[in-house]
Parts: sequence; structure tokens; C-alpha cells
Amino acid sequence: MTNKSLKIFTSLSALGLSSVGLAAEGGAPAIISYYEILLHNFGLDHHAMEDWKPVVGSFLTLLLTLIIGLLYKKSTKDAGSDVVPSGKFSLKSLVETVMEFIHDLAINILGPDKAGPFLSSLFAVFLFIFVSNMSGLVPGFTPATESFSTNLVLGLFIFLVFNGAGIKEHGFFGYLKIFAGPLLLMAPLIFSIEIIGMLVRPVSLALRLYGNIFGDHLVLSVFTSLTKVILPAMLLFFGLLVACLQSFVFTLLSGIYISMAISHDH
Repeated sequence: MTNKSLKIFTSLSALGLSSVGLAAEGGAPAIISYYEILLHNFGLDHHAMEDWKPVVGSFLTLLLTLIIGLLYKKSTKDAGSDVVPSGKFSLKSLVETVMEFIHDLAINILGPDKAGPFLSSLFAVFLFIFVSNMSGLVPGFTPATESFSTNLVLGLFIFLVFNGAGIKEHGFFGYLKIFAGPLLLMAPLIFSIEIIGMLVRPVSLALRLYGNIFGDHLVLSVFTSLTKVILPAMLLFFGLLVACLQSFVFTLLSGIYISMAISHDH
């Protein structure tokens, strides 16, 4: 293990240990939440804290995303016309790898002619979810994606994107006609079923992301309470896999919904 890896492991272990305290009553272990500490200083009670924690988590995620964007912009400006990769791990190489991944994913789903207008939306959603999920790997920080409300907002954003794309591609009445099916006799029934299915999409996106992130964070919190350092540090690797996988799944399904909305194969 290199010195850098050892320092990272030591830091994570220290954070895991510092995030465990004894409850005021009974001496039961309890996980410290830095969001609750912050909100408590503003005079909020426990019920209000639960409502505001996702807001604080979302704000932190947006702040981190903005910082990443500014640092990437600075690195590209410093590089100038030199586009040859340095071969070393850096923020610039990481962001460009993610951008290339989303670009290839969008082209595979939407096609090279249709992917362009939706790259920014797909990349923004992926980056927000990924940064939020990664923040949840730090003990004491609750990921914004652990809240169903936050995930529903993301789902509604994609809902607006793919419906807007469908209306732009087919026209308003042409887009509605897609949901009626090929048979006029069955049109009322098919239309009702298709509309319900479309309205459920943002909810299904939110529930899928919420369930996986909440479950992963709950397991990590429980084992952190029980074993303090060793096992939670090992579970961080699986948490990293969940963070990456759920960001990918949400973005993949978003791309599929957009593809279905703009497709002419109906």
C-alpha cells in the first residue's frame, strides 16, 4: 500500500470513528449528523431538521458541483491548446472521462444525430447524483439522494425534458397521438394506460434511487455503530459501487425515456 493510499485509509477510518458517539440516554451508539448539528444551531427542532436535511444536502451537492466545474474550467484554460492527456490522475482527467462516458451513452441510446441537445441534461443529472452519493460515503454526511423528495425533483426534471423533447419532435397533438396506439377502437383504453405509465416514470425513478441509496447508507450506519472502524471502512468500497451504479442507472433510464419520446417508430 502506497503512502497516499495509507493516508486515505487512515482518514476514512478516523472519520468513521469520529462519527460515532454515545447517545445521551442509555449509552447506545448513535451516528453524528453534521447537518443536524448545523440546523440545530439555527434553532430547528428534530422534526424540522428532517425536512431541511435534504435541502442542506442538495445545497452542498450543488456547491461541490460548482467548485468542480470552476476547477475544471481553470484547468482547461491553463492547458490552452495542449489537449494531450498528461497520463496522471487529475480532476480534469476525471471530469473528461465522465463526460466521454455520458457522451458515448447518449449516442448509443439516442443516436449521433439526436444526442447533442440532451448531453448537458444527462451529464448534469449524472454529476449531481454521483456527487451526492459520494458525499454519503463520508460518515456524518447524509446524501441528498437519500431523500425521496430530492429524487422526485430529479425525476420531474427528466419528465419535463423528455416530454418537451417529444412535443418539439412531433408537435403537441402528434405527441399525444403516440399514446393512442394504432387501433382507433382501442385508443381510449390505450391512451389512458400510456398516460398513467408516463406519469409514473418520475416516481419510479425517484423510488429506485431512494431505495438503493437509503438501504446502502442504512447498512453503513448500522455497521459503523457496531464496529466503529474496520468493517465500515471495508463497506465503503461497496458504497462506492452503489454510488456509481445508481448514477448510471438513473441516467440510462433518463436517456431511454428521451429516446422513446422522440422516436418515430410507433
